[in-house]
Amino acid sequence: MPAKVKGMTSLEIAIIVAIVLIIAVAVGWYLYTTFVASTTGQPRLNVVSAELSNSTRQLNLTLVNPGPVDVQISTIEIAGQTVTPSCTTQSSGSPTLVIKVGDQAKCTANVGLSVTPGTMLPGRVILSGGQSFPFNALVKP
Repeated sequence: MPAKVKGMTSLEIAIIVAIVLIIAVAVGWYLYTTFVASTTGQPRLNVVSAELSNSTRQLNLTLVNPGPVDVQISTIEIAGQTVTPSCTTQSSGSPTLVIKVGDQAKCTANVGLSVTPGTMLPGRVILSGGQSFPFNALVKP
């Protein structure tokens, strides 16, 4: 007498369906988070030049925003001192702290430091979102 072949029980089917459902949810979540991460851009900022004039005690920065989003400057720190900058963009020419994508800005700030000319001072530009971009400022006479 041949052996009786038993089919799958409802418990086995439920386990297989649950495993397939867990895999489908995991793949869907991965695709969703990958899509969301690709649609929101992180701000970037390039510090082209940074100079501190020892005679006028003024910090001069040239900044470029390569994109993908506009950036807003909050403060500048140099040698541990926090200063508020005044910036003008190349496109508008008017004072603003917002640098649009692809735009260049010249920023100045009064710094109460007297430092030896020829040295480099570490600093960073801090954006309104909390991101910071480091630079080294050359001290001019």
